Amino acid sequence: MIDFTAKDTMTAKERLLALAGGRAIDRVPFMSFALGFAARVRGIDRGEIYRNPEKAFAAGLSFMKAYPWMNGEPAYGWADKGAWEFGGKIIWPDGDRYPAPWSEPVISRPEEVDSLPDPDPAAAGMTLMLDRFNTISRENGFPASLPGGTPTTLSAGIAGRVNFLRWLIKYPEAVHKLQRKVTDFILRAAERTIREYGVENCSLDCGVPMESNQLISVRMFESFAKPYIREIFDYYASKGVQKIAVHLCGDHTWNLAHWNDIPLPRRTIFSISDEMDLERTGQIIGKDHILAGNINSGILCAGTPEMVSMEVRRCLEAGKRHPGGFVLMPACEFPPDTPLENVDALADALFEYGYY
Repeated sequence: MIDFTAKDTMTAKERLLALAGGRAIDRVPFMSFALGFAARVRGIDRGEIYRNPEKAFAAGLSFMKAYPWMNGEPAYGWADKGAWEFGGKIIWPDGDRYPAPWSEPVISRPEEVDSLPDPDPAAAGMTLMLDRFNTISRENGFPASLPGGTPTTLSAGIAGRVNFLRWLIKYPEAVHKLQRKVTDFILRAAERTIREYGVENCSLDCGVPMESNQLISVRMFESFAKPYIREIFDYYASKGVQKIAVHLCGDHTWNLAHWNDIPLPRRTIFSISDEMDLERTGQIIGKDHILAGNINSGILCAGTPEMVSMEVRRCLEAGKRHPGGFVLMPACEFPPDTPLENVDALADALFEYGYY
């Protein structure tokens, strides 16, 4: 790997602080949510890192030391949430057989929504594990994570994705009941986290996979998802949460304008998949927000180093034009099985094409 870091005129901390403040920076930073890859760096099984917040934090520190240019920090969580918190079964990725944990649905019929419990966020599913991770994070000077993901994500996990998508058409009343129950749970968990750690010590990574226009229409987003997302962000705004990242997983192009109606703080990071256009997304979110993305995960994991370099250059050339600032990121979680030569190719391209 070629060493271009001598061209840096800012430290990693200075760069990120300047970006958050809307000031000029020397080059594009790279950030990645890399739990599975961090487990690989640490030399432990993915099942262990997801079952054990202490090991997840240690793996995050190892990842930071191994790849300081990635601007990473210890993280904990996964996308397939909801079912475990409401009494369902979690499937762990033991033996590295899956990229991350996944859940089996809790209910299969719309009339079962009424019988779902109202979980205690101090003892339910991943929230209990996240609380342990947050305690370690704060003891080591890192922020505590607020409940991430949208109500739709959790609801789809509880009912099963196929069922949930059918219910949107056939049983809309049941969907609204489920969204209400899940939203109330997220708000209780958020209130508890802010009370425990202080709002100034909290950050939010909000994954948005189930609202993709590949799964639901923009009208469905407006009716079934947006009101509940807005209610949660209204709460965060009322408490003064400032550090927020929104990850639009899949193609959310037709939903983008609706995010302008959701109360987000200035300098919110919007990270997008490779199925969305960086320039178009930047135009819609505007200069007050930071654009991030969108290295194709398939190329990163299965492409050649030359393909990775070309893909990184594409992202940089488009993203650097966004007046609100840009962060280079993969389209989703950093693929755990990415070849090391592709990691080197990513770094080489960043340091060759990432300077302003």
